[in-house]
Amino acid sequence: MIGAVAVDFGASSGRYAAGWLEDGQIRFEIVDQVPHGPEERNGRLEWDIDRLVGLCRAAAAHAESRFESSTLGIDTWGVDHGFVGHDGKPLGAPVCYRETSHLKAFEMLAPHRARLYALTGIQHQPFNTICQLLARRLNDPDLPKKAANWYILPDYLGYVLTGEKNMELTQASTTQLLGLDDKWSPEAFEMIGWPTPEIEPTLPGGLGPRLGEGNVRIAHVGSHDTASAVCGFGQLADDQVFLNVGTWSLVGCVIDRPLASPEAEAAMFTNERTIDGRVRFLKNIPGFYVINRIHEELGLKMPVPQWLADALAVDERIDLLHPDFYNPPSMVEICAELAGRRPTNEAEWAGLALSSLTSTIAKQPAELEKLTGRKFASLRVGGGGSQSHSFCQSLANESGLPVYAGPAEATVLGNLGLQLLASGQIGSMPEMFEIVSKSAHTKVYRPIA
Repeated sequence: MIGAVAVDFGASSGRYAAGWLEDGQIRFEIVDQVPHGPEERNGRLEWDIDRLVGLCRAAAAHAESRFESSTLGIDTWGVDHGFVGHDGKPLGAPVCYRETSHLKAFEMLAPHRARLYALTGIQHQPFNTICQLLARRLNDPDLPKKAANWYILPDYLGYVLTGEKNMELTQASTTQLLGLDDKWSPEAFEMIGWPTPEIEPTLPGGLGPRLGEGNVRIAHVGSHDTASAVCGFGQLADDQVFLNVGTWSLVGCVIDRPLASPEAEAAMFTNERTIDGRVRFLKNIPGFYVINRIHEELGLKMPVPQWLADALAVDERIDLLHPDFYNPPSMVEICAELAGRRPTNEAEWAGLALSSLTSTIAKQPAELEKLTGRKFASLRVGGGGSQSHSFCQSLANESGLPVYAGPAEATVLGNLGLQLLASGQIGSMPEMFEIVSKSAHTKVYRPIA
């Protein structure tokens, strides 16, 4: 059997899934999932690159043993990256996007924000790669000379595994360094004192080298996890807003060309690329990151879904786009401060957390209508949050729109779909979207007055 293995890293865990084509649908199973997270090392917040590479190697070994031949596709969150020296060896560990030194760099770039948005169409966030590279240079002024190259995390993992030098477009578009023409912006790099990379980003969908001497070959997927997730929805209707819910909530729609107007900038929308070169016009909203941290800080023993199911209605709503949600020392304290009161019990805390998330998301379809001129009639929700009945029903109630929930594994499904296209098992992009649509099952939640 010819197969495909998707490696999918989130900000708190990584997993891999084995997939194959059967009866016109993509079948897959999650083989393994392991926790991971950033660690305080060397005076900053870093990722354990050995753990990330180790999971990729385990996935490749599984592919080798299970399939006659296979591809391996890697997706991760955006913006984070690793450096390679002139000797071809890694330079230190990748730094986590939540590292607080990025805030200083973010403020230093404040005078350039309007110009940067006009150049790149990317929402201003302290974790953007442009801020990270500036922070690294401020810490080590010689780093731009010592580093022969830097690669966004999936391509960095691919380099460590195979030596391949690649810059994939969906990930490159998260950096705030990619121009609206899909090429690196020399002006943006000049602002931070870094040389413009020689390798231009390319669309995913091709094949890379083999991993060693075996039968597993790298496939270039939509290596930004949201790009793979949007692919995993299949054929989105023009009147559907997409929402992928995990640690972050990414809400938006697909448009043909970047929309980098002053109005879009003021509304905090960003222009990231899809796997076929169109645009994911979306907003980054803290997702279950807020809910999970409140749950953890309260020391609750019950699982998060049960806690949310017991939520009590509250009058307060917190705007989760407030900058204090970047990486607060205490999520409970910042929520109590912004709400103007402290919930009195676990059920009220659940109500505040749930309603704040869904109300923040529910405002976005109207914003999208103003900016794009389109009319939206439903929300398509994927990712882990789509499995939460409480979340989906609350979102339908808050937005007044029906919610089509699923697939929960949209990212894995989109990753596998593009691998099967790259390896020739699926003949064309339209056929791939059709097969993915058949493979993605949904549940409908309608607003309850």
